[in-house]
Amino acid sequence: MRTKTLLIAAAALAVGVASSMAQTYSQNIVGYVNTPIPTGYSLLVAPVSPNTTNNAEAVLPSLESGDVLLVWTGGGYAQDYYSGPGDWLDGVTYASIPQPVLLPGQGFFYQNNNALKTNTFVGTVQLSNTVALATGYSLVGSTAPIAGSIESTNFNIPFASGDVVLVWTGGGYAQDYYSGPGDWLDGVTYSSIPVPTLSLSQGFFYQNNNAPVNWVEHVIVP
Repeated sequence: MRTKTLLIAAAALAVGVASSMAQTYSQNIVGYVNTPIPTGYSLLVAPVSPNTTNNAEAVLPSLESGDVLLVWTGGGYAQDYYSGPGDWLDGVTYASIPQPVLLPGQGFFYQNNNALKTNTFVGTVQLSNTVALATGYSLVGSTAPIAGSIESTNFNIPFASGDVVLVWTGGGYAQDYYSGPGDWLDGVTYSSIPVPTLSLSQGFFYQNNNAPVNWVEHVIVP
């Protein structure tokens, strides 16, 4: 059982693979989202809310023994090792711990120590939700199963000049600096870049370089 310790720094983060190519099916406000989970790290958020509980086993029915969840605590990660139904261990000490809870809008890392699989998120489509963005880093994601431009009015992220979004690219993080509406810069070179996009079930780091603010997402269904 090997678990990497993931540490965040202003310049770079060293983890995972963000899932893509998910499919969404929904009727009224209940639905499910199929998300591929490759071997290794994936940066995720639950795009629907389970109808029973937000415990990890309800959110992630694909869990297999040996998988690890890394939950951001504000200054590091809790490493939660899944040993079997209801059986969770601290990924460092291997002491028994309670089952982790994954709240709507809370991003997390899924360390898949098994073969490629698909997680089927099942539950209620939350069209409205509020996520707190503290000054500094927050690991977050959309609570609704939507994708597209990060400036979309459906995402409704309260960007302020100087904030940075860190999106996993497969081998590192793209540091996308927000200068104003439609005006994005590479956070390292400060060259102009396209407006970032988000995929279904994709979590991301929001570096809030301003005062704490609430992200109030309100999706409008045509």
